[in-house]
Amino acid sequence: MRHHHEQHGHHFSHHGHDRHSDHLAQHAMGRHEGGRGGRNGFGGDFGGEGGGDGFNRSRKFSSQDLQLLLLALLADKPAHGYELIKALEARSNGFYTPSPGMVYPALTYMEELGHVTVTLDGNRKCYALADEGKEYLAANQERVDMMLARITHIARKMDSIRRAYSGEAGAEVADENNGWLPELVEARRALKSALLQRSDAPATEQRRIAAVLVQAAREISGE
Repeated sequence: MRHHHEQHGHHFSHHGHDRHSDHLAQHAMGRHEGGRGGRNGFGGDFGGEGGGDGFNRSRKFSSQDLQLLLLALLADKPAHGYELIKALEARSNGFYTPSPGMVYPALTYMEELGHVTVTLDGNRKCYALADEGKEYLAANQERVDMMLARITHIARKMDSIRRAYSGEAGAEVADENNGWLPELVEARRALKSALLQRSDAPATEQRRIAAVLVQAAREISGE
């Protein structure tokens, strides 16, 4: 029988975060871009309902998403539950810190499924990826890669916004300092601007734009 924790998505934890951090998080999610939950930034649905590849408006990971992220971390090396929590926090630049109340039940459930194995390290449990977990992870690798890429993008955005809020010199080019070349940043801005200018386009024009974007996405991903 599936555990009750698997039936619901869960909210991002903000333990230790103040209102300023929450405001940064909203900006990082693109909530102030286009006025629609970041869909003109880098929002969209992240997990749970929607089935997209961004964060949904209720800022949730589904339980399945969390399990996949934990398996991806364990694919690198065995770890304690606390280490997995800190690893997700570090990857997201402090944006996503799942609570122990979410992580440990997920690990227990994955142990029951045979996706992870557990050994005792003193009085703590150390989790490792089992063969069945490797197979499950491989079957969902595209999904995992997309989630990790989004988390990395959020982390960069958080750093950029922190620089801007602190008034740090060069904050306006923080994206470039985090690995984005100036020409790529400008290309992204140009694309956003072009889409905004065509927001009232008729259906035939929208289809043409969609075809252009689909082709561009394929070329970028190397398909």
